[in-house]
Amino acid sequence: DLVLIVFVAVLGLPWLSYGESVMKYGAVGDGISDDTSALQKAWDSACNGSSKIGSVYVPAGKVFLLKSLHFTGPCKLKPLIFTIDGEMKAQSDPNKWQKGENGIIPWLIFERVEGLVLSGRGLLDGQGKGWWDIHCRDHPGPNCIWLAPTMMTFSNCRNVILKSLRFRNSAQSHILVMGSQNVHIKDVKIKSPEISPNTDGVHITSSSDVSITHSDFATGDDCVSIGDQVHNLSVTFVNCGPGHGVSVGSLGRGGTEVEVEDIRVAHVNFTGTTNGARIKTWPGGTGYVRGIEFFDIRFSNVQNPIIIDQFYGCAPNCVQTEKAVHIEKVKYMKMSGTSRTEVAMKLECSGKNACSNVFMRDIDLSPANGIGSVSSTCSFVQGSTQGTIRPSSCIQ
Repeated sequence: DLVLIVFVAVLGLPWLSYGESVMKYGAVGDGISDDTSALQKAWDSACNGSSKIGSVYVPAGKVFLLKSLHFTGPCKLKPLIFTIDGEMKAQSDPNKWQKGENGIIPWLIFERVEGLVLSGRGLLDGQGKGWWDIHCRDHPGPNCIWLAPTMMTFSNCRNVILKSLRFRNSAQSHILVMGSQNVHIKDVKIKSPEISPNTDGVHITSSSDVSITHSDFATGDDCVSIGDQVHNLSVTFVNCGPGHGVSVGSLGRGGTEVEVEDIRVAHVNFTGTTNGARIKTWPGGTGYVRGIEFFDIRFSNVQNPIIIDQFYGCAPNCVQTEKAVHIEKVKYMKMSGTSRTEVAMKLECSGKNACSNVFMRDIDLSPANGIGSVSSTCSFVQGSTQGTIRPSSCIQ
């Protein structure tokens, strides 16, 4: 099935990708009428095989106003092709959103779908400002909120390709991958204001064999954030900025045990971000983060280009504890650019043996305009270096 999905995604099959238009199911596409029911009917028809085509088409030149949609599988036909060439807008008023069992429900959720190609030239607009304006971070008070709808969620899915779409102004994370395998994201563009809270580009949790490549992220939070139980993830040829960088974590909150392994971040440009290559864990967590590689990274005016923070969420009043997520086998190679703070490399581990086998090779970081010089700081970091390291390494 995966071979067929890749074949369809790369070569394109017009008779599939331009299958039954949502207009056939009663969509209006004027940006005012509620087209939620029409989109749901189009999906149900394609998924259960009624249309005999296995394709949903959202046409160009139309604007579709949508409430929450739950695209559920498994589907009879594989692959299922979902082409978005028009614009899809989320309901902008938080008071009109339905609440689920665990809080606010997502906008577009694909659940238990195996074999999906989601692509097109279209735009997905989360219209998140109404949520940002009541977020507790910037608007504390009795009626503020911490949780808001994610724009697109893949839950317990397999063999998914997401390519070429544009996303903007999500209420919270733009794309969430959870409990899924073989998910490949390519050539997407995500844009939200730098001040928008928790608007991660892509967040991955409890998933394996995920790739994100040739994409642009400008967000108010992490461009890519990597949660617990993630294995075999690659982030390559990505532009990030503004945003909080590419972050492994945060992990281990409340003393939980974590397992994150085989993460590769390569050929990435960070521009004006608060962080670059970051690993962050809470004190008291257990488990491991291992096999992390950052390669061919360029920083431009980045606040914390290279950072390990094992005191996330508690500094400066952290409770002393011997427990910590073990960070090991981390590689930083071929990294260059400018730091807008004096400490360009900050590797702060929580105790003896907390961070081991950290390797650096060919690092060249210099001060951005207005910064006199750059330095590095380390706590309890064991490892080695090779080649030119600037500022000088503090790894033991």
